[in-house]
Amino acid sequence: MAQKRISLSHLFFIFIIILMFLPMIVSFIPSMKGPELYGVSAENKNIIKDSISWNHYWEGGFQTEIERMIKQNIGFSNHWIRFNNELNFRLFRYTNAEKLVLGKHDNFYEEMYITEYLGRNYIGDRYIQKKVILLKRLQRLLKDKYGVTMLLVFEPGKAHFSPAEIPDRYHPEIKNVSNYEQFVRFCNQENVDYLDLNDYFLKKKQNSPHLLYSKYGVHWSTYGLWVATEQLAQFIENKCDIDLPDFTQVGDSTSTMNKDLDFDMEPPMNLLCELPHEKMYFPIYSFQNDTYRHTQPRTLTVADSYFWSIYNSGISSNLFKNNIFWYYNKAVYPHIFDPDIQYADKSSLKELIQNQDLILLMITDANLYNFGWNFIEEALHALDNTYKEDTEMTTLNMILSDKNWYSTLLKESQQKQKPFNVILYQTVEYERKQLPQ
Repeated sequence: MAQKRISLSHLFFIFIIILMFLPMIVSFIPSMKGPELYGVSAENKNIIKDSISWNHYWEGGFQTEIERMIKQNIGFSNHWIRFNNELNFRLFRYTNAEKLVLGKHDNFYEEMYITEYLGRNYIGDRYIQKKVILLKRLQRLLKDKYGVTMLLVFEPGKAHFSPAEIPDRYHPEIKNVSNYEQFVRFCNQENVDYLDLNDYFLKKKQNSPHLLYSKYGVHWSTYGLWVATEQLAQFIENKCDIDLPDFTQVGDSTSTMNKDLDFDMEPPMNLLCELPHEKMYFPIYSFQNDTYRHTQPRTLTVADSYFWSIYNSGISSNLFKNNIFWYYNKAVYPHIFDPDIQYADKSSLKELIQNQDLILLMITDANLYNFGWNFIEEALHALDNTYKEDTEMTTLNMILSDKNWYSTLLKESQQKQKPFNVILYQTVEYERKQLPQ
């Protein structure tokens, strides 16, 4: 009997040892790690592998790098990460996904949209009015001298669209004036040509037959994309006095499957189980381009990620000729994710602009604090010999284009309980004084 207990003890001990070493053993089998995690690229893994060298050994960093590599390659690692994320989400309503805010009733937001809607990053009337006046000056110059139409499009923002679902910890009951509200006011005052999709979506929300936003998406839904496209096309035709290629709905479908645009904030959560999806509507359109009747304007678009869907869906290539998309006026889309990212070539900006029929500046409300991403000033500098640099606006753009600097000022505003525009103005004035006279 004692011998049997010893054998069972040995077997149990061996089982425990095997269990302990199993993750290490299966780590040599890539498929045992589990499904790849969203946002973890092969390049990142190679960086860690490449950093393991004899130099790191003698510098004391060898052990740290080895531990990082083992953690990333140990068996079942992706399953365990997803399991941990699932527990955090289900039990504590918490997620490690960068930028993601879990709103009420499982409505997902990015924090920057909440910040803008509540007016926590309001830059002040002084700067907004100056930017709008410069935009109007550029619009008039392009039209009168070069025959180029420039149009501003305010894209929608989810916090503006669904403010009731903002988490209570943001104190949504305390709402200040926002950049969006004041940009619209000054655009009306200066007679700027603009399309306000933010306002249009809000008005259409109650009577829309299908969802314009999904719970798990921070960009417009696929249906919302086509609603926006119809408004954009009509706006361009009216302002440019042209007839764009026609597009008509030829079919549709509904689905709860993850189709990126409609559930774009779910994959970064890296959950073990898929979330219960709403039924989304997917219209199918066909384009007709009669070369004798329709016009495809040569177009330069300066925009943020909302324009991705217009570009990726083929809408822009059907409506426009040689459509150039400058993402944040910095990188050339779709090459923004390439290892050798392609940056916008500004060396011949004047010639590039002269060769366009249409320039679109499209921006969601969350990005209005850095309105235009300096494109307006760059274009005026290239096209207008009478344009003189405003050091105040140059300093402002320098600060707001630096995400770390902007975040620091935002935190300072919160900690000191001072309006962001006051902190921003003080910083701009201080930095201007540092400039060589």
